[in-house]
Amino acid sequence: MFTRKRIKISEKLTALKWQQLLGRELITEGGERIKLIYPGRVNGDSGPDFRDAVIAIDESNLVKGDIEVHVKSSDWYNHSHHFDSKYNNVILHVVTEHDGNSITVAQNGKQVPVVCLPYELWYQAYLIPHYRLPCFQLTKRRDGQPLTDLLSIAGEERFRQKASFFRAVCQQEEAGQVLFQGMMRALGYSKNMKPFEELAHRVPLSFIEGMELRGSLVLKQVWLLGTAGLLPSQRLHGGLLKEREVQELEQIWQLIAKKAKTMSENNWNLWRIYPNNSPVRRIVAQSYLLQRYHETGLLRGILQLVEAAPLIAGYRWFEDSLIVFGSGYWQDHFDFDIGAKTRKSALLGHGKAAEIIINVILPFAFSWGEIANEAGLKEKAIELYLHYPKLAENELTCHMARQLFLEDTADFTACQQQGLIHIFRNHCREGKCSECPLLS
Repeated sequence: MFTRKRIKISEKLTALKWQQLLGRELITEGGERIKLIYPGRVNGDSGPDFRDAVIAIDESNLVKGDIEVHVKSSDWYNHSHHFDSKYNNVILHVVTEHDGNSITVAQNGKQVPVVCLPYELWYQAYLIPHYRLPCFQLTKRRDGQPLTDLLSIAGEERFRQKASFFRAVCQQEEAGQVLFQGMMRALGYSKNMKPFEELAHRVPLSFIEGMELRGSLVLKQVWLLGTAGLLPSQRLHGGLLKEREVQELEQIWQLIAKKAKTMSENNWNLWRIYPNNSPVRRIVAQSYLLQRYHETGLLRGILQLVEAAPLIAGYRWFEDSLIVFGSGYWQDHFDFDIGAKTRKSALLGHGKAAEIIINVILPFAFSWGEIANEAGLKEKAIELYLHYPKLAENELTCHMARQLFLEDTADFTACQQQGLIHIFRNHCREGKCSECPLLS
């Protein structure tokens, strides 16, 4: 028999035990009764241990947010989480030992409830294979309509929700700007979506496509990088670089800087970013795309791509039309003064192009087809979406595949992957298992 003294308690083990508390009622150190509805997804990056968890306080009050796990409650302060804004969305601090009388306080001043895991957990089997959500081993229990069909339905619903969002925003802003903002958000991934969107507001498409910038790639790069606050001279550890292309950007920026509404390097998440995803590299990629469509304009150029894309194997043709290879300095640089040591890669490759197509271009084109009463464009957009092959996996699709115990997703379509994300966002992280279409 395992006893608590014989078990070496670690944060990893505490995190595993947390996931096994599904459905149990717990008492916080402050005396609140809570119940675990959804344990959240493991966070493989910096910040809290679990994202998108759901707990019920006093049975009826659902609270959604992040979970931080420690062996001792004092580790919150030992690890300086009270100075880190990434922990401001923590809704529960899970520990094995509450050592001391101090409360857990986030960087924004919010008090975070502390729950000490029940002692009896440490006398149970050392590892339980998986927490038992209602969808546990769903594929082995399910009769009737195949899971892939249900995921396709969910994926199409996600597509239509995005199209409705674009349609609504187009009533407030110019359609080209809406498309530009969507593409900029997609370039930012999860870590830099907001600053990319902010940059799109500060340097709007109407300005980029105006007479002053229309034909100049360099001016586009200067305005975007300078307004972003990411030129070498604007950065804390930056400096004057000797490369001719960089000096040209800096010299032009000095002439126009007073006209810009400049962001700060601190607005960007530059830590633990895969080199290909560097915000500087993605901004430069966008400058090349804007230059590519400077004659037709971004809006008309992208819509023409949708119209021209063949339905059979059209995805590869579509991606090829969006791929960006840099020239000169940007052939082999991820950021200023950070070169590629082994290979030269595209500024915007097939994988990122596919994500932009699925998440932005096709739902936008569908919405524009409705706005402009272009039924052919609308039908083409959804047909391309429904037949688009599987994209690269991301955190959410991997999490849902583990949760549902999906052994093989090789034959999934992009629509079915989007269905997994739709189920997670609308049911799992909302604590609405009872309404999940996969369980009906």
